[in-house]
Amino acid sequence: MHPPATNPAAHAGPAARTNRYRDGVLNEYLLPGDGVFPEGITEGPDGVTFYVSSYAQGTIFRGHLDRAETEVWQPAGADGRTQAAGMAVDPAGRLLVCGGQTGRLFGYDTGSGALVARHRVPDPTLLNDVCVAGGYAYLTDSARPVLWRVPLGAAVGAPEEWLTVPDPGELPYLNGIVALDAGATLLVAAQGTGRLWRVEVATGTVEPVDVGGVPVNGDGMVVVGDLVYACDNIDLPDGGAEYVLTALRPAPDRRSAAIAGRWPQRLTDTPTTVAHLGDRLLLVHSQFAGQHDGSAAAPFTVGAVPVPPAG
Repeated sequence: MHPPATNPAAHAGPAARTNRYRDGVLNEYLLPGDGVFPEGITEGPDGVTFYVSSYAQGTIFRGHLDRAETEVWQPAGADGRTQAAGMAVDPAGRLLVCGGQTGRLFGYDTGSGALVARHRVPDPTLLNDVCVAGGYAYLTDSARPVLWRVPLGAAVGAPEEWLTVPDPGELPYLNGIVALDAGATLLVAAQGTGRLWRVEVATGTVEPVDVGGVPVNGDGMVVVGDLVYACDNIDLPDGGAEYVLTALRPAPDRRSAAIAGRWPQRLTDTPTTVAHLGDRLLLVHSQFAGQHDGSAAAPFTVGAVPVPPAG
């Protein structure tokens, strides 16, 4: 999730989409219901299933690469889940769900759908995104510059306040997070300041990543080969934002990264998060910009595009 854009730029809205196939391949997935405003997405353990969260309602949808329609897998409000943001699946096949401003972390068995964990962290908080690495889950907090760590064993443990990111910005708004180097390194995006941070897990060292002075307002991120793809936004002089998919190529030591490509996205889609399944990227069309100006409308969707080649 990110602060809504205020630029009411005119683009074709969701109702303008009529063909959900391109060359016989699905390029869009439908989320049932009104007022969904989806936010998070993650790959299922089988490599063909994916899960999508609704920030506005807390619903968890389940989709399949070969089916245009997704299904309600966990209904809105169940288990006290009134908001749902970033998600990840751990090695035990448990779906971990960040509960946004509710401060809750949920765990679900992807096989049975059973609730296996529910924890809450103190206010103020906005649990936004999560990645899994080395026996732990790491959660970003967008209300304060804190990373939470969750032990993953036979059970999903309670979150502990692990690290503070030393970001001098007034509102760092930590958001996207991914693990590199077999979980030894984390990359964390501070969407409020456009900074990218490198976290060395073994030592807890936190340092900025040099991106050549280019702000990266990273929302959801995913690792594909030697690249990190991020749902990104570029601040405009009029106070609005342009939404882009950004490819980053981190250096071997992860202390710097080069912009390897940027691809414009529709303001009306307002992509928030990205997953990688097969040879495609799945982009959540949150419509958060339309939520702000009243233009959002069902159907809410997830877009699918070939992984774009990067320079």
